[in-house]
Amino acid sequence: MGKFTVDRFGQSGPAHSPLYAIPLQVKNATNIVFRYEADRDAVDDILPEGCELQDGPAYVWAFVQTTDSYPTPYTGVYVFPECVFEGKVYTFEYFLMVTVDSAMASGREFWGDSKKICHATVTRDGNEVFTTCERPVGLSLVNTHFRFGPQIPSEEAPAMPPGLCMKMIPSSEEGKPLAVHQYVEDATELIPAVDASGRMEIYSGVGSVWMPNPTEVWPIHRLQPIRMAGAWLVRGDMDFGYGKILKDWTQR
Repeated sequence: MGKFTVDRFGQSGPAHSPLYAIPLQVKNATNIVFRYEADRDAVDDILPEGCELQDGPAYVWAFVQTTDSYPTPYTGVYVFPECVFEGKVYTFEYFLMVTVDSAMASGREFWGDSKKICHATVTRDGNEVFTTCERPVGLSLVNTHFRFGPQIPSEEAPAMPPGLCMKMIPSSEEGKPLAVHQYVEDATELIPAVDASGRMEIYSGVGSVWMPNPTEVWPIHRLQPIRMAGAWLVRGDMDFGYGKILKDWTQR
């Protein structure tokens, strides 16, 4: 009789050697945030059932997070269109590429972010930062470029809506519907660092986002910017905590 009972399991698999634990923490990160206008029809086409666009321009957020610090040294590149679900504004977590397995697995299993592993570069030169997101190596899907502007007060920082994750896990049995099909509101908190003068490290700037290699394998190029609406850089920590199930589609 096996003796390894559920009370001895880790918080995630493998049960004998968990890959991650919640809350997942990212420390001393550089967070580069962009907001831009994209084609309404293109955004509407990728929004999941029950979500809709707001009136006016279709806005998309692009976000690069990178750190060499423990407990989660990694780089992530994210592209999230704004949407409305049941009367509340969210960002639909559509494109999520990360460089390490713990960030990928926690996103896919816990919140429902369908993350993939990528190869990311972050190049700093003077007061500029250039990033790439490649999969496979040599095929860049999303590039960003940021130039520092002035340090700004916290009330001028970008207010990105909460994330809506489409959690999906297939059934182990052939021909059966999804075992898990949920919309989940994630729980993330970005805590800006404070410099020696007591000011939060939040900077406005000038930025660009572009998708240099159109491919139907990962058609993120359909969300190419029409007009940039803002760019910021925030240094600090981020905690990824427990989310909230908004809708369980398996119960309908």
